[in-house]
Amino acid sequence: MTLFVIPLYGSAWATTDLATLGSPNVTISPTSGPPGTTITITVSNLPDISKETYPYPDLYIYLPFSKPFGVTVPSHCGGQDCFPIYTHSDSLKQNTGDRTITFSLFSKSNPDPIYDSGYENTICDVVVNNVIIERYSTLCNTKDEPTDTYQIKLVWTLETDLEQTYTAKTVLFTVIPGSTTPQPPQIADNGDIVIKEYQSGKINGAEFVSKLKALGWNDEQIRQAFAVIGKLPHQMGIIGPDNTQAVLQQAIGSQSNTEKASSVTTENNAQQSPEPTTNPVTESTTVQNPSSINNHQSTGSSFPPQQDNSWNNIGIIISISIASVVAGIIFIFKKTQKSIQ
Repeated sequence: MTLFVIPLYGSAWATTDLATLGSPNVTISPTSGPPGTTITITVSNLPDISKETYPYPDLYIYLPFSKPFGVTVPSHCGGQDCFPIYTHSDSLKQNTGDRTITFSLFSKSNPDPIYDSGYENTICDVVVNNVIIERYSTLCNTKDEPTDTYQIKLVWTLETDLEQTYTAKTVLFTVIPGSTTPQPPQIADNGDIVIKEYQSGKINGAEFVSKLKALGWNDEQIRQAFAVIGKLPHQMGIIGPDNTQAVLQQAIGSQSNTEKASSVTTENNAQQSPEPTTNPVTESTTVQNPSSINNHQSTGSSFPPQQDNSWNNIGIIISISIASVVAGIIFIFKKTQKSIQ
């Protein structure tokens, strides 16, 4: 009896050799920076994997920056965050164009998350070709990225066995210490318009603070903004502690008082309606001295300058009349005495 051994072959037993898939081009910019640095990674020259047999390969990017904090996306990435950036399905659709990945390192100086469509978006979120694929709202501005040299890897893996991997490319990024000098607010980037509006009087102190806070400015940055435009208490001649709360309260309070004073002045001016004077003699019952008379004349007072001269003329006439009467009486008296003698 002859036994024939028939070898069993089938596509179910086929396994893609990940090492033969090729290596894309990878660039990173910058290659070093302090916490908060924005990193851009460009992956180009993606190979055609549409003809690969099952199990299909995918290309993942491994990002190690959350590993020091123990916060990673649940995956097979060995304690690192990893995300697919190019899949077999993409290749079938001929979607083989460049991949641009951007994100910022964790830093306590990063701005607060921005709410959009029910999500908290931050500058630390991983974005691939303008699409967010992972968010870090609870970590972005609460931790500083530790100084170290980190490996960013491009890795081929199988869709059916995520433990089967092959590293196609590795690029390095070095986190350096951040500056210990307090950084001034980014006036030119995101606050210049608000500051100009406040300086020109288009917005008040409360609106100024509110708008800067909406842009992600903290109290210290707002205090520095007041310093730049000369609105700190000691710059305005106010004696007292120069702290953030006092500055904010002073700015809002001063602006409020100014607006109230302006409103009262406008209201008083509206209520006062000057009326023409019809009887200048009866306007005042006080005796005018020469200096006050001159002041009235120089300021357009309603007292006519001829008034005092008229009274002087009347007095002279009365005096002359009295003198004439007295002289007549003396003359008659003397004449009577001569007649009796």
